[in-house]
Amino acid sequence: MGRSSQTKALENRTKIVETAAALFREFGVDQVSVAAIMTANDMTVGGFYKHFDSKDALVAEAFSLAFDHSREAWDGVFSQADRKTEDRSVALVRQYLLNKSARRRCPLLAFAPHIANGSATAASKNAYKAGTKELLDKFLNEAGTSGTSADEAEAQRNALVLFAAMVGARAMSQAVGNTEWMLAIEAAINEAAAH
Repeated sequence: MGRSSQTKALENRTKIVETAAALFREFGVDQVSVAAIMTANDMTVGGFYKHFDSKDALVAEAFSLAFDHSREAWDGVFSQADRKTEDRSVALVRQYLLNKSARRRCPLLAFAPHIANGSATAASKNAYKAGTKELLDKFLNEAGTSGTSADEAEAQRNALVLFAAMVGARAMSQAVGNTEWMLAIEAAINEAAAH
């Protein structure tokens, strides 16, 4: 394969992974076919197998990419908070709860059904676990929970609860929408983050 052919093949593979990550976040892994991914890229299903052995192989790469995108988005929130001299973890909680876009759905939420239903491969499970742990670690770091003193241990417990509440509220909000009681839950979480 010539250099330009290799470059084009790499570009095509990258497009496939990017498209899959976006579609999986929006619709769920099990709702998106290889044909839909390839059609979205103006490519053939036969071409898919030049890049991947199976959909499962693509899923693991798409999961990793989606978590990379989330980490980058979180870094953007942190940078914006720095410019406003705002607490970074508070800014993240607020932004996380505000993001109602299916296209930018958090991979923690978007991919959980695929992992939980038992159809995920070991590679997909590992990508999900690694991405989740990296986001959690990033959140804990921004919440200032490193160290070993009693105060830091309590801060870590509070940050873990806040992380779980933030993700749980987002999951509920996606399911029920902006009901009055859902907005009250989100307001309570934002208030807890500020303290």
